[in-house]
Amino acid sequence: MTITAVDTRWTGTPLDRPHWLEGDTGFPTGGIADTGLGPETEILATARQVSLTRRQVDEVVAFAELLAGRALPGPDRAQLGEDLVDAFADAPVDTVGFLRPLAGSVARLATMSPVERAVRRLQALTTTWTLEQRRVADGEDLNPVMDVVHRHNPVVRHWASTGVVLVADVLAARAEQHRLVLSLIGVPAQEERALIERLLARVEEAGPAEIAELAAAQVRLMCIRTWLRDLGETALGHLVADLARAVPSALDVDIVVAQVAFRASLAVATTVGTEAKQRRRR
Repeated sequence: MTITAVDTRWTGTPLDRPHWLEGDTGFPTGGIADTGLGPETEILATARQVSLTRRQVDEVVAFAELLAGRALPGPDRAQLGEDLVDAFADAPVDTVGFLRPLAGSVARLATMSPVERAVRRLQALTTTWTLEQRRVADGEDLNPVMDVVHRHNPVVRHWASTGVVLVADVLAARAEQHRLVLSLIGVPAQEERALIERLLARVEEAGPAEIAELAAAQVRLMCIRTWLRDLGETALGHLVADLARAVPSALDVDIVVAQVAFRASLAVATTVGTEAKQRRRR
């Protein structure tokens, strides 16, 4: 019998528990994609020779939970379902056209790596919120999906000129980067609220590159988590030694954390690129 050694390097750090993007489905824990979508055979409404199924409604709920970054409460799920049925009754063909791109999205996300999932989520958040900000600027209300997402993961900043959107849980992801990196040397992270306030104050005068980097904080977080787990003992020891020297002397610890995130992103991007080339050769 082969005994697999347990990796205890991450005990007491945020890596000793999985992030929801690292789960089997890639959707929030306890969400509808995690507990199971309804059947395609359950018809909720029919009009003009097209039907609305329970599976289609559940896929919209799953998409909303992906953007919200959490499982939605029962009342929010129920309201989304009612809104979709009402929209279908008013414009069945248009509603089914809206739902079609979401078909199979739960299964597709399950096949991706955590980093790929984070990238896909960032793309979806950016696209949907950019469209919604334009609608709001034209005097329209948020659509039902983005209305519920806004309650749980609101837009903090939006730069129409560059299409960059900053949502609340991106700032939480940046704070999580601090907790993870500093936990490697046993240093407590700054209180989350204070760190977020400082980041937002800096954003007001930041350039496009720094703003885009902050907006991608969750992607960076997944890169750090993936990279650290793949590091050997020697490489991890060197990183810890570097952090032990850099953090106490840093005027701004966020710069050190950002540098670690950049190193991790480069390493993960190189690995992903190599794997992609290998797949093309097969």
